[in-house]
Amino acid sequence: MSDIELAQWLYEGALAVSEGRREEARRLLMQVLERDEQNEQAWLWLSGAVEDPADQQIALENVLAINPNNAAAQAGLKWLHEHGQSIAADSSALSSAPSLQDQSGPWVPPPPYDENEVVEITCWQCQATLYSVAPFCWQCNAPVHSCNNCAFRDDSRCKQLQGLTSPISWSTVNECPWWRPVPLR
Repeated sequence: MSDIELAQWLYEGALAVSEGRREEARRLLMQVLERDEQNEQAWLWLSGAVEDPADQQIALENVLAINPNNAAAQAGLKWLHEHGQSIAADSSALSSAPSLQDQSGPWVPPPPYDENEVVEITCWQCQATLYSVAPFCWQCNAPVHSCNNCAFRDDSRCKQLQGLTSPISWSTVNECPWWRPVPLR
């Protein structure tokens, strides 16, 4: 994979966002991020390609994890917060998750998950309906086994124990033994 191809995908993804072709933009930008998850511009453009405010917030936070001084990402997060669109203000993000324990104590892992149990879930990236046993989303190729598709997404204690300290790593495949798919909402 050459830098020229990545740059071409980034350009075409940004153009697709500008022209309102969000699905195509998501696909192109995710291709860039699969090969270079530290691509600040791809995360920034991805925030405009996704419709869910929670996904927008994650993309913007990933930009700031790479470059804390990115003014566009700061302004985007400020706008989401002012308009009540942030994850913290979105109570529906937790409504279908298992009840989270008091986060002040130590992390107590849930009982083992039966990997043979198939749960119908929504892709965190494109909201396509898929199954928890799939490795990647059939529509946007986002990894299914990631923190962003986990019922414990908003609890950082399990992530710290797994060494998943960067929000960027939360959107990639991880081997967390406590991963629990969030069923359809």
